Amino acid sequence: MTRHRFTRRGVALTLSLACALAALASVTVAVRVGAATERLAVPEARMVTPLVSLRRVPQLVGDDVATARLQQSLQATMARTDACLAVDGPTGRIVSINADTPLAPASTMKLLTAVAALAVFGPDYRFRTTVVATAPPRGGVVDRLWLVGSGDPVLATPARRAALAADSTTRGDVTTPFEALADAIVAAGVRSVPDGIAGDDHLFDTSRQLSVWPARFVADNEIGPLGALTVDAGFVPPAGTRAADPALNAAAQLETLLGAREVEVGPAGHATAPKGTTVIASVSSPPLHDIIGSMLSSSDNLSAELLARLLGTTVASPGTTQAGVQVVVDQLHRLGVETASLHVLDGSGLSPDDRVPCNVLLQVFELGDRERFRAVADGLPIAGLRGTLADRFVGTPLAGHLRAKTGSLDGVTALVGMLDLHVPLRFAYVGNGSFAENAGVTMRENIATVLATYPDTTSASAVVPPPAPPVRAPS
Repeated sequence: MTRHRFTRRGVALTLSLACALAALASVTVAVRVGAATERLAVPEARMVTPLVSLRRVPQLVGDDVATARLQQSLQATMARTDACLAVDGPTGRIVSINADTPLAPASTMKLLTAVAALAVFGPDYRFRTTVVATAPPRGGVVDRLWLVGSGDPVLATPARRAALAADSTTRGDVTTPFEALADAIVAAGVRSVPDGIAGDDHLFDTSRQLSVWPARFVADNEIGPLGALTVDAGFVPPAGTRAADPALNAAAQLETLLGAREVEVGPAGHATAPKGTTVIASVSSPPLHDIIGSMLSSSDNLSAELLARLLGTTVASPGTTQAGVQVVVDQLHRLGVETASLHVLDGSGLSPDDRVPCNVLLQVFELGDRERFRAVADGLPIAGLRGTLADRFVGTPLAGHLRAKTGSLDGVTALVGMLDLHVPLRFAYVGNGSFAENAGVTMRENIATVLATYPDTTSASAVVPPPAPPVRAPS
């Protein structure tokens, strides 16, 4: 059911007219006194707008009419789905349709995960992946190396980086160069590792997917296997098949890189590093600000889920998704976001059972005005230019002006962000129903197109007819 609310513009119009009437009462008295002494001066007759007329405040009236038209158009566009919408203009809320109704948000859930991660770790945080041994190399030999994961979601080989750069959605996404570890190992003097490399992903639990996801998401490679040590999003080159053990896969890929550098390495394995080891090599990720920017731009599910587990490490060991999503809710509550109606089961929004109202999505998005959370605004897809909107709205007035996080699942569509075309608008839209993913994309783009019409300005003549010509006195 749709709920209507009085807008601030309507209240402002009422107050403005009341003040105008009070002021005009005193003006009328002054005019009458002056008229008594100036009856001999008869000016030329002309059309005059009455002192008390809505034509004297056309902007207020026009804006109110534009807002009413916008709400009517949006309601028609949202018909036949369960949907919520909240729109803020320069002076506050202008549209609120079911804005408190919790709905499945799809990938706009990543906004919540991003803000929580930035709140806890800060925008300058960097993941550090290390290679350790029980002792420094002797004569170029270390018996065994452990590759210890830190939860870095963007560790990538050169082949992975090339693939990202070739795709319009992921072009510009940041990565951590995995081959830098191989170079650092060689620089440390290692020439032989007879017992091989063991992948260590003990920081997070080892469940590779979540039970709250539809099974087809794993089969369709919507997301790679979860773990604290993943390379190339957990997929095995060259075919890109899903790794059964992402830590073992990472160790095997490092073995391959070292082999290309003429280092002899034994078979890869999976084991936790012993205590008291020596760091042989390490590589640090780009700052969290940039990783979150890429996550939002290309809607990277793995980054969102690993950030949720990283948050989980602040309250549990190993870090779990369940612990992490509770940290997300707790952090949002501390930031003043209404969290009573939230139902958060993952970090990415892949679960169709997540629930978030539009009011909360808009609250979270607007936290991006704060310096600590600038990655939220900086990382948004841009219509016609970047991320999941790179190929959308090309050649339309919205290109370059619409910046918004998208959300898409079968039966779920969402768009949260800003539109700076005629006047700056910030909005959160979510639609749920029985429709295919492509149909949902069309639905949210229709919403954006309607928002782009605001304000549909109204002239004073359209609000109140012009005054009638005055009657000349007989000569």
